[in-house]
Amino acid sequence: MSNSTRKTLLILAASHYQCAAIRAAQALGYRVVTTDNRPDNPGHRLAERSYGVDTTDVAGVLAVARAERIAGVLAPCTDVAMPAAASVAEALGLRGPSVASTAIACDKLRFRAFLEQHGFASPTYYRPLAGDPWRTQAGGLGATPRWIVKPAQSSGSKGITVVSTGEEMRAAIPAACAFSKSGEAIVEEFLEGHQGTLEGWLHEGEIVWHALLDRETAPLPHTATHGHAIPTMLTIEQQTAVRTTVTRLWRALGVSDGPFDCDFVLAGDRVFILEVSPRLGGNAICDLVRSACDFDLVAHTVRWACGEAPAALPTRPAKPRAVALLGSARAGRLRYHRKAARTLAREPWVEALAWDVPFDAPVEPFIDGRHRVGQCLLAAADREELGRRLREVRERLAITAE
Repeated sequence: MSNSTRKTLLILAASHYQCAAIRAAQALGYRVVTTDNRPDNPGHRLAERSYGVDTTDVAGVLAVARAERIAGVLAPCTDVAMPAAASVAEALGLRGPSVASTAIACDKLRFRAFLEQHGFASPTYYRPLAGDPWRTQAGGLGATPRWIVKPAQSSGSKGITVVSTGEEMRAAIPAACAFSKSGEAIVEEFLEGHQGTLEGWLHEGEIVWHALLDRETAPLPHTATHGHAIPTMLTIEQQTAVRTTVTRLWRALGVSDGPFDCDFVLAGDRVFILEVSPRLGGNAICDLVRSACDFDLVAHTVRWACGEAPAALPTRPAKPRAVALLGSARAGRLRYHRKAARTLAREPWVEALAWDVPFDAPVEPFIDGRHRVGQCLLAAADREELGRRLREVRERLAITAE
């Protein structure tokens, strides 16, 4: 099929997190156009055409979309590009979330206010301003021992720090603001509880498919996702509470169709939504779903975005699977046990072991999504064995940096 007769999909951003969507679209016969402000990103080399327009430049992205006469637009695994994706979809009459819902979901200050206004559980939070006394106070409100400082608009855990003293907070706030497009940060109560992710699909306001994942995070004071496991350890009642809360939230936001990603904390019997986005989730979630559920969520989303009828959704229970996101605790040149890595890759329960950067490459501490060095997808007979194998992968690789 010639380029002139193929439908074109615009994918916003072209890092390795978007490569799966680029390849899936091309495998389905679509022509792919990418855009972002990093010309060396690998997705640009895969795409049929690429642009150097920043994904937060709504007018610039819309101009690209019109020039390329696109049939669909996606911003996989990135919140910062979602407002532009929504604006393009709305302007061209394509499938996608509304501009209004995306503006709320992708801005942490607006999202927290929305949760409060609509009666959802929400941590205590505030907007730090010059002269605000909370910038210099330790501890926060009442007996809260820890606070978490986040950029108002960002993704991949960039600029997020957990603090417990006024001195730490004063340092964390400007660092968070530097990662936010608006230059704003949010300070909120740090919640102790079960960390989870709900990846799912909406149709006519209902969650018609979902995968409930247990989320592993970086050691404090950081919170980057270090892995996911399925099936969840939550009880049936707890799972129902999460699904019910998320369904009600999307209805309140006015989003009724398409993919979504949601991180939450279950604290006691209360479901706290940390963040939601009407897009494919990152952190290798789609790889995990493909293995555990025999479901190509990426291809499903590509078809939907381009106006096609998606394939049938899976109905079988998920198989025990986990993905470990790999990284170093410190900066330097990447080191790991290479013989152990080769042996590990041949284990029957390791489905894939892939490295983002070569041995001896310079790396940064794995404190946000930019600094992972690889991933390992693994299988088990049950959830208990899955936990043991996750620990074994990390112990055998012994990743560090020198």
